[in-house]
Parts: sequence; structure tokens; C-alpha cells
Amino acid sequence: MKTFLHSLLALLVLTIVSCATGKNALEKGNYETALDRAINRLQSNPDNKKSQDVLIEGYRLASNYHMDYIRMLAVNNDPNKWEATYYQYKQLNSYYRQIQRCPACLSLVMPKSYISEESEAARKAAEYQIELGNNALATNTIEGGRRAFKHFNFALNFDRNVPNIDSLLTDARNMGTVRVLIEPIPIHSRSLELTNEYFENRVIEYLDRFSQGRFVQFFTVDEAEQIDLQPDQIVSMQFDDFVLGQTLIESKTKEVKRDSVVVGQFTDDKGVKHDVYNTVKAELTINRKTLSSQGVMNFEIRDAYTNRILTNRKLPNQDVWVHEWASFNGDSRALTRDEIEMSKLKELPPPPPQTLFIGFVDRIYDQIIGSISNFYRDSEI
Repeated sequence: MKTFLHSLLALLVLTIVSCATGKNALEKGNYETALDRAINRLQSNPDNKKSQDVLIEGYRLASNYHMDYIRMLAVNNDPNKWEATYYQYKQLNSYYRQIQRCPACLSLVMPKSYISEESEAARKAAEYQIELGNNALATNTIEGGRRAFKHFNFALNFDRNVPNIDSLLTDARNMGTVRVLIEPIPIHSRSLELTNEYFENRVIEYLDRFSQGRFVQFFTVDEAEQIDLQPDQIVSMQFDDFVLGQTLIESKTKEVKRDSVVVGQFTDDKGVKHDVYNTVKAELTINRKTLSSQGVMNFEIRDAYTNRILTNRKLPNQDVWVHEWASFNGDSRALTRDEIEMSKLKELPPPPPQTLFIGFVDRIYDQIIGSISNFYRDSEI
């Protein structure tokens, strides 16, 4: 049994050592992992023979692999080849930097630097992305502007010093941005004087936040007039009607009681006082006043050039104002704490229509921003 355990332990140690030296990764053609493990092992144990062998053979195979790939790309007429060429040189230079930081490794292999080749490939890869971006800009379309922005932004992965890149990104974003006019929101109510300033302000504040980092920008009528804006799309929101129902008052009376309540005392023949317990009762009346407000919001987005409706929704909603108070006859000790607090309240008149309207539009607000977010969900940069 001990022999079996020793053999199993030895096999486990051998497997761990083999993995640590990168031998398994090398045999599978995973040169990056193989070299990384071999270099790490040699930094802590310069005399590790397995790691030395992995480093020597791994660097030779990895170099040949990447250089063969680069030579294959060189005869390819696809201008997109520079991106792949850049990544091949970048990996070779990664090997070079790792080995340079390992003194024990430098006595085994002579790594080669390809810094200038990597820089040249990066420059050409960036140039190709700029070319694609300019071609997309030439379409003078919203979709073209968005493609251009992505190409220009991608070029920065290869070259952070692309000439006029900020101007190019600005032009592309401007072209790819949908400009949306938010029309004033009218209220149609047959009998109430209402203002929707609160609702409009909340919507505009949300749209300002939503448009950040997106190819969409929202304008009020005043903002559009100041810059003589020609919008691409128009958002219309209109309260078709807002009405208040009849005030409804409901009252319910019930008997409440509580057992084992001290109702007095008596003194026995020895002069000792004792509490007297009994059940106390009261008649509790709970009053509930409600006033329902309801309306419908018509939400629409249309094309500003053709007036074609792009989306339309009718959003009905309701808000109910509730007030409760109570009164009682009998022993207050029969009531709960909440019932006592309710009995201290008095009947209140309903809030003014404007307050009720704000409660109603708070419910509509979530539906409006949900509709806008969903419609412009693909506008993210």
C-alpha cells in the first residue's frame, strides 16, 4: 500500500513539475503559456533543466511560427493584414521583454527585438482604419457616421498619435447622431387648470443623461430655435385627457376588545391589594376617503422629413389618493397603538388637482422613459 501511495505521489509531483515548467503547453503548441511558465520557473530556479529545455525549444518554435505567419501575410493583398501583422510582432516583442528580465534565460537564448517592425505594422493598421472611416464618412449618412466613428476609434488601438483624430471622431459622431426634437407637451382637460412643467422637466433631465455616450441628442423647441436645428426625428407626448373621479367616503364600524386588562383593585382581609382583570371593549369606526385620477398619454416618435410614424403608444394610468381617520366609543385600552394614532386624525379635504396630476404623471414617467430607452437602445457608442 505504501509503495502504491509513493508511486502516486511521485506521479503527481512529476505532473505538477511538468506543468510548472511549461512542457505540456509546449507539446500542445501553446507557445505563449509554455514560455511564460518556463521563464517564471527559471527566475526562481535558474538550474531547472526541464525549464531550460522548454525555453530553448519553445522560443525557437514560437519565433518560427510567428515569422512564418508574418511572411504569409506579407504576400496577401488584403490591406487588413496589417492588423494581424501588428499582433504577431507584438507577441514576439512580448517574448523579448520577458526574456530580457530573466538573467538565467539570456544565457540560453538570444531574443530578438522587433520594435520598429511592430511600430510600422501599427502605423499601417491605423492608416487602413482611417481609410475605412473616411470612406464611411463619404456616405454622408447616419449609419456611415457610426461606422466611421468605430473605425477611427479602433485606429487608436494601433496609433495614439493619428493626425487630426479628434476632429475625425467629432465629424463622425456628429454625422452618426440622430437629432430629436421634443415637442411641448399639451394637456387637454375639460374642467381643470393644470401645468405639466414638473413632468417636462423630469423627462428632459432624463434625456440629457440618456444621450451621454450615445448617437442621439435631444432638443427642446427653444434649444432647436437657437441653433436653427433641422431635427431627424420628433417626439410628441400629449395627455389626451386627465379627469378626477368623485370623492368616495366609506366607513366601517367594528367592536374591538382586549382581555386581561387591569380595571381596578381590591384589598383582601389581610390588607393586601390585588389587581382586578377584565375584558375591555370599544366601538371603532374607520373612515376611508378616496379620490381617483386617471388619464391617457399619447406617445409618438415620427420621422421629421417624411412625418412617418416610427412608433406610437397610448399609455393609460390611474392614481388613487387615500386618506384614513377613525373615531371610537368605549374604552381606549381596547385599541391597538395604530388604531389610537388613527383616531387622532381628522378628515382632510382632497389635495388640489395639480398635486393629484403630479401623482398621476409620476406613474406615466416610468413608461415614457422606458419607451424612449427601448426605441433608442441601439444608439450606444
